[in-house]
Amino acid sequence: MKHRSLLIVLMLICLSPLSAFKVTHLHMGTGNDWYTMGLGDNLDDGLSFGGHLMVAIDNLAFLKIDALGFTDRANTGYRYDQININLNSPLTFALAGITYTVTPLVGMTLAGDFDFERVQNNVHRGLNLAGLDLPYDNTETQYHLNLGSTLEGTFPLGWIRVGLQASYLHTFGRENSLQTVAVMKFGSSLTLKAGYSLMHNLTGGEAHQSMMDRLSGPTFSYYFDGGLVTNSWIFHANSGSSYGVIGIDVMQLFQPASYDHSDFFYSLDSLYDKFGHSNRSFSLAFGPIIIQTRHKSGPMKNDTEGSNRRMTVASWMMGYQKEWEATALVYPYLKSLWGFQRFNLYQPVPYNTLTEEIRPAIALEAGIKFGRDGQWVAKNNSYRPRISALIKYVLDTRTLKQSVESVFAPHIGPWIFLVGFGLDIGHDPH
Repeated sequence: MKHRSLLIVLMLICLSPLSAFKVTHLHMGTGNDWYTMGLGDNLDDGLSFGGHLMVAIDNLAFLKIDALGFTDRANTGYRYDQININLNSPLTFALAGITYTVTPLVGMTLAGDFDFERVQNNVHRGLNLAGLDLPYDNTETQYHLNLGSTLEGTFPLGWIRVGLQASYLHTFGRENSLQTVAVMKFGSSLTLKAGYSLMHNLTGGEAHQSMMDRLSGPTFSYYFDGGLVTNSWIFHANSGSSYGVIGIDVMQLFQPASYDHSDFFYSLDSLYDKFGHSNRSFSLAFGPIIIQTRHKSGPMKNDTEGSNRRMTVASWMMGYQKEWEATALVYPYLKSLWGFQRFNLYQPVPYNTLTEEIRPAIALEAGIKFGRDGQWVAKNNSYRPRISALIKYVLDTRTLKQSVESVFAPHIGPWIFLVGFGLDIGHDPH
């Protein structure tokens, strides 16, 4: 209770001076490591879960508060909680055709025991998952000053921008963070990054040292600003860990609409298989051409033995889509997709890969989109909910099914059926 009250007081102190200014963004999100995009493994370890708040003032100053739960079952057997409160203000200028953005940052980090273990285990109980009982490596609250800056330079290729970004963050008495990445931006909505991170532990403790090792090395990430809906994901190749956040920005409802037409679409959906597993999909569409990744990860619901085996079943596909107008509200659509299916089964602690295979796959998706493009708009984005059904055939699975764990075999196919719902977001970058 003491730490929960401390967090509330800190948030009020940070937010109260901002009340006199115009709030242009109020983004609230939740994060979890089951956002793997099919590349990472849902280890349920490392940066496991978190809550996120971002407030933008006149689009000039940005306050971010991140409450993060870290666990380290694999190495030290400890856990710790962390709260980051940072303020940054980007400065943008153009020189010789290149747009530069310098973003200084100041803030503070709190580390210790903030009772996030109870939050995690309450969520686990709600999902019928086993709880995680790990001791804290330090129960005393530690306070650290943050100072850092980011430098980015990009140049335009039409409404797409490409460039480089370098950032440095020093958390006094705790850690150093240095990252250099290549950047590609699709309008103001989608940012892709790929590069390298170096994390150095100063005096953060055993579990924190393990975390610095996990987060160092090659990294890939994206951030999608869909107006009302936001989504981000980061993957650390050395450790196989990943983390994603989905959130909402309620202030978009109060911004003037500037939408004219969609140059591309970003889609989120969740389709369910016969076991009740949610298969999460993320896709980009340019006209009729679509690129899509879909994944499910975590414990197998048909694994009645209650073992700690965990799976990742994912696909990376591209294809063609077509829709028709049935009524002013109902638009049936059809997608044909081709690509590859990944089957991964592992034991997380100690880590041991039991299965790692990739097979070609084809799929057909049909459903109904509701509303025409541009009918429901917030700022420069258009929103179309839909319901979907998918049938997929995975090639060359007969010998694979015979060689894997019996509880994993039903997840391999060759026929896979999914039904669920989704949201298409059309973005106007102009």
